[in-house]
Amino acid sequence: MARPISIVEYKVQQAHFFLEKVQQAELNFFAAQCFVDAFASAARSITFSMQAVISDVPGFAEWYKERQSALKDDPIYRFFNQYRRVSTHIGDTVVRGGTLEREDSDRRVTKYFFLPIPDLPEVPQQDVLSICTQHFTTLLDLVFNAILSFKYQLDDRWYFTTENFSRLGKTVEDAEEELGFPRGWTAIGGSFSETERWKALRHTQTVGCQLNDLFARYLGKTVQGPDDQGEPATHS
Repeated sequence: MARPISIVEYKVQQAHFFLEKVQQAELNFFAAQCFVDAFASAARSITFSMQAVISDVPGFAEWYKERQSALKDDPIYRFFNQYRRVSTHIGDTVVRGGTLEREDSDRRVTKYFFLPIPDLPEVPQQDVLSICTQHFTTLLDLVFNAILSFKYQLDDRWYFTTENFSRLGKTVEDAEEELGFPRGWTAIGGSFSETERWKALRHTQTVGCQLNDLFARYLGKTVQGPDDQGEPATHS
């Protein structure tokens, strides 16, 4: 790939940062408006960055086209696309209502709501935080499935495996050279098996998926590495 998957990870983390800021706005109405604007922009950038980063991976274009069609049928996804357009190109906002509610624990909770404007006449009825969280979870699931579907290209732990390098017609020595080490660097006098050599490379030279904490929190699943034994299943 011409660009690293860390770009997509950064955009996901950025969107989540603003989502948490929405939750923390409390009685600061202006802050809530600003953070929802920022969340909508960052969330839209997730799919843009996915296309920019993964577009040259074989099979991704077809995979994404099918999922993009499903996204366009999602009313919340369509709403946020329109929200970003109104916010960015016009400067208006639909975060215009709020309530202060008392929960069973006697704790007061501030909730904000979208209200229609001429440039965006149809808005969700649920509170702003719930809608933003729903949208973020949808996009996060898209990224999760992309990484799982193209793990050999998008997760460096899976890239540096016997299976992947055999598929590419390469060896563990080629992997060592690709990482900047002398060929045979992990052999250590022939005392390590090839399996151990691959594990040594992965344990010292890879970072793996940087979104597993968010995947676990919002989706209840994570992207496993080839050395993760006994972990919960990752598939939906």
